[in-house]
Amino acid sequence: MPYMHLDLPGTYPVEIKRELATRLCKLYAEVLETQSWRPNVGIAELGKDNLYHLGSDGLEPVTMVLVEFRRGRPAEKRLALGRAIVDICVELLGVPRRTVLVEFTPHTGEEMLRDGNWVTDWTPAERTAA
Repeated sequence: MPYMHLDLPGTYPVEIKRELATRLCKLYAEVLETQSWRPNVGIAELGKDNLYHLGSDGLEPVTMVLVEFRRGRPAEKRLALGRAIVDICVELLGVPRRTVLVEFTPHTGEEMLRDGNWVTDWTPAERTAA
């Protein structure tokens, strides 16, 4: 934790996926002021014709980004992170901006296990340079 999961409506070269994961980890650490080793990224290539949103003109493919994080992060930080995630997806994946959807799910520390123990809830005292 934190975990960023991307469902993609296509397939991409490994170099693009590795660049995407690297940039998202660094972005998360920078914006939410945590250690760069904390974020994790999962990429699921669902392929063409497998991921949709019902838009005003009918079904359209979307890129879905789910961000799991410890609760306590300010809304303005999450908004900045979400907007930057969209920017990176548009740049690297070549998808239209309006089709990148980001959802945030907060968790308490006792919903996450690391090294065999519950993690603590996030506090502002944890802020650090990435």
